[in-house]
Amino acid sequence: MTLCSRCFSIILAGASMVVAGCATSQPRVQTDEGAPLARQISQSSHCGLTAPGHLLLKSETDVGRLEGLQGRTLPLAPLRAVDFEREQVVLAALGQKPTGGYSVTLVSSAIEDDTLELSVRIREPQPGVVVTQALTTPCAAIAVTARGWSDIRITPGQDNR
Repeated sequence: MTLCSRCFSIILAGASMVVAGCATSQPRVQTDEGAPLARQISQSSHCGLTAPGHLLLKSETDVGRLEGLQGRTLPLAPLRAVDFEREQVVLAALGQKPTGGYSVTLVSSAIEDDTLELSVRIREPQPGVVVTQALTTPCAAIAVTARGWSDIRITPGQDNR
């Protein structure tokens, strides 16, 4: 093998590793079984979570702790139906809002660099629209895969209003 052939082989091998590395760093969008990484299982205007953010529920015991939340009308049956061996539940909350007309909905999910990324659509009432004059605490309950990630990031989708 000539020196030029060896150099070409080394360059080709290096390029293959770079391409393979890029292929493995693509975000995952489904579980190994082909199921979605996340699915919205419920939504409510009155979750009882007054601060914006998310709450991770890893067990049915965690779900039971929601029963005491003041002002909660979020149905717990869909959360209790989750198989906590395979999934967990994330409550994506907007916090306390001054009126009705607010909501949060799952748009997409992916796992990238051990982070479960949930994209959500946030709706707000349009100016001048008649809405309920009551404090609300909107949230979405999202069942997520229990494996393949160690952190959660929730970001607004591009078509929020």
